[in-house]
This record gives sequence, structure tokens and C-alpha cells, in this order.
Amino acid sequence: MKNLFKKTEFMLGVTKYKNLPVDEGSEVLLAGRSNAGKSSALNALTENPKLARISKTPGRTTEINFFGVDESLKLVDLPGYGFAKSSFHKRKDWAPLLEEYFAKRESLKVVVIFMDIRHPLKDSDRDMIDLCNSSDVPFIPVLTKSDKLSNNQKFKAVAEVNKKMKGCEAIAVSSKDLKGFDRLSKSILEFC
Repeated sequence: MKNLFKKTEFMLGVTKYKNLPVDEGSEVLLAGRSNAGKSSALNALTENPKLARISKTPGRTTEINFFGVDESLKLVDLPGYGFAKSSFHKRKDWAPLLEEYFAKRESLKVVVIFMDIRHPLKDSDRDMIDLCNSSDVPFIPVLTKSDKLSNNQKFKAVAEVNKKMKGCEAIAVSSKDLKGFDRLSKSILEFC
């Protein structure tokens, strides 16, 4: 299967709603804790190891970054939440933008919530899920770093998250061995 996401390119980073690109087409919001492996997952999804900067220090991204997949589809990468030392100050900067984005953005089609498979559904993840639910925006729970667990542990972790999510199917991915990204790609495109 040809990877549509392979052509993805960085467009711009914003901190204010007025600076967002034109509200048209489809946008897929990428969210997750600072240490959940979101940047690595974005790079694996797009087959471009240099697209999103990966840092040893979680929480380095402070802007909402837009990546163009094609003329009508964009990936929107949120700053990581819940970890960085200065996350309160950074979050204070972009939290109003995020609330406005969820309230007004017509092109927002789905949120992909990345969680470390060993530590899923932390309070900050639940806050993002609540925001999606209260805004009537669908979401896809994605469990990263699945290569860190045995197949049996992975199966149990996915089943546990699915049980707590009631009706949402979590997808386990590994940026290291690229497992699960075909399924994630198909799931995203179902909403766009």
C-alpha cells in the first residue's frame, strides 16, 4: 500500500489563533504527553525520520506545528503535555489557542492521542479525551513503544485501554520496528 503520508512537509508553527492557516480541508490533531513518543510516531507515519525533531528533553515543542500531507490534508502537532519542567508556562501560552481551535475549527476531523503503552490514560490524557468528547470531536487512542512489551503484555495493555475507552479501539504502534502504522494510517484516513 502506498503511504499517502510520505509526502508530508512542515508548513508553519503558530502560537495564536489568528495565525492559523485557512480553515479548509481536513486536519488531524496529534496530541500526547511529552514523553509518549509522539514525534517518533509522526516520523514513522510519514517515513521521514527528520520531519519532527526528537529531543532527549521532553516538552521542547512550544508551538502548534502544521504539516501538509497534500492540498486538503494537514497533520497538526500539539506541544506535549504533562511533563516538561516549564510546561505550566508553555501550556498557559497555548491552552487558550487550543480551546479556540476545538470550538471553532471546521477542518478538525479527528484527534490522535498518543500514550506510552506502559503508562496509558494518565490524567492529562483523560483531559484531552474529555475535551474531545465535550467538543464532539472523534479521537483515536494510540499506544506507542509497543516494542517495549512482549506480545502477551501488549495484548493485555490494548485490551485494558479498550475496556476503559468503551467503544474506542486502541492501536498499538512501534516507531522502532514500524509496526501498527498501516493500521493507524487507515484509521486516520477514515475520518478525512
